[in-house]
Amino acid sequence: MNAWALKAGDGIVLVDTGMHDRGTMAHLEQALDRTGHRVRDIELIVVTHAHIDHCGQAPPLAKRAGCEVWMHPNWKLHAHEDLDKSIDIALLSGVPEGPLRQWAEARRGMGTGQAGELYSDKDLVPGVTFETDAGVWQVIETPGHAPSHVCLHQPDQRVLLTGDHLLGRVSQYFDVGYTPDPIGEFLESLTVVERLEARLALAGHARPFTDIQAHIDANRVEVQAKLDATRAALADGPKSAYELARTVYAQTFNADMASWLITMTRAWLVHLQRLGEIRNDGGDPVERWARSS
Repeated sequence: MNAWALKAGDGIVLVDTGMHDRGTMAHLEQALDRTGHRVRDIELIVVTHAHIDHCGQAPPLAKRAGCEVWMHPNWKLHAHEDLDKSIDIALLSGVPEGPLRQWAEARRGMGTGQAGELYSDKDLVPGVTFETDAGVWQVIETPGHAPSHVCLHQPDQRVLLTGDHLLGRVSQYFDVGYTPDPIGEFLESLTVVERLEARLALAGHARPFTDIQAHIDANRVEVQAKLDATRAALADGPKSAYELARTVYAQTFNADMASWLITMTRAWLVHLQRLGEIRNDGGDPVERWARSS
């Protein structure tokens, strides 16, 4: 995961913080040291979205630096994980109880990745700006990956800090259950970013890249391919999200990836339902999805 230090006079604006785990604060301090800075030089923390790998260290960093944290107000929708809710959704999706029990026990033994209680001092919404040596940065709302997701745009330099909206590779994930249609939001956000005509993307993962339009196009192709695969998997009758995930993702589906891929599958299903192409039976006890006609 990338955190970006933007020089602002004698200090820096830090965009994203990484998650909190053993040694992660020291790693961030080492990275700052290589730029000639210390934690005390952070004048503002800006968070692109409220996933723990981007905001997990924000509270202690802000306290040490004496600075504010800015985040989109929708962070409150999804920042706090509810394991019991995740288990209920998994059962509704048709996940067998044995593997689900093992997954839940493993999750309970893991840390949250969040240090302290997450908060925001200011809503990071369109119209809000901050200034660095590179110029004034603007907030661009780009929900889809997360309800709270924003990109940060410096129009004079044509630079875009993309968070997880566009990555250095095509790797998609969508929070499901907080907004009506995260896939639809993501596709609209691709169009919003496309109109900016930025020439350099600094992403939340992987290296910076300049072929932004190619990344936008590749993401659209990937969405369409997975929607088509989901449609095809429903051709021979109703299926649960768990059954569909195993079909759509085939060899990619394994115990380590199951949670991620079932969430993705639910996102495809919600979008197709929103388009009126499929329906579900409400779940009793397992929710099954079928073509509308």
